[in-house]
Amino acid sequence: MKAIAPISTGLALASVVVLAACGGGNTDALPPSNPQGPAVEATPAATTTTTTTASTGASDEKVHAAMNAAYEDPDEVDGTKALSPLVAKGTPASAFPAKQVEEGACWSKVELSGKHVPDYNALASACGTPGGLLEYVHPVSGKLHSVKDKRDVFTVPLSGGYCYRYFAVADDTIRDIDILVQKPGGALVADDKQTQPIAIIEAQKSWCMAKDETYEFHVLVDGDGAGGYTFGIWARPQ
Repeated sequence: MKAIAPISTGLALASVVVLAACGGGNTDALPPSNPQGPAVEATPAATTTTTTTASTGASDEKVHAAMNAAYEDPDEVDGTKALSPLVAKGTPASAFPAKQVEEGACWSKVELSGKHVPDYNALASACGTPGGLLEYVHPVSGKLHSVKDKRDVFTVPLSGGYCYRYFAVADDTIRDIDILVQKPGGALVADDKQTQPIAIIEAQKSWCMAKDETYEFHVLVDGDGAGGYTFGIWARPQ
């Protein structure tokens, strides 16, 4: 899996369900957005064919074509991949950017192209630095296939005293990208259960940690689909 730089661009975001988290659980409805997001850097334009309510015939064809194509993932890692924090515990609040947007509204200005790299960058550009956050780990990109390679797992140590945002964005040939947050050993902490090529835990607010924890982040395909994805974590002082 390769790290990528932070984002830019058009599809609507839908609900995210958090089962259990330090920040509390709720269901957040994410309405469609129309404004243009930040400019995409050196990324070919793509036509959006997936909707937030139902798959069109065209998107079905794209999903099936992606699933039936020859599948190779030379960057696949067996087991879990450890991600190292970029923000040291005890980093002073003065090192973080000033907050300029509300956490529950930053995604409303993002449009998605259906391609995971520019779409992750668009989401991060809208909700990362403007939200008063620093990139907590280098974002990682990978490939998933609902039959041949259903999930990738990342282990991340989280520092208490910080609030976090977790983002996963997939190509529109993946009907539903999910994030499962688990304790080592398998106990579920949080997840999202919506049918979308994008996942946010939580959509309306960052997830604050009272103490240090190490969690596993399972990025997986729910249902049919195959394609690329990008996963990243951002943080700010509590």
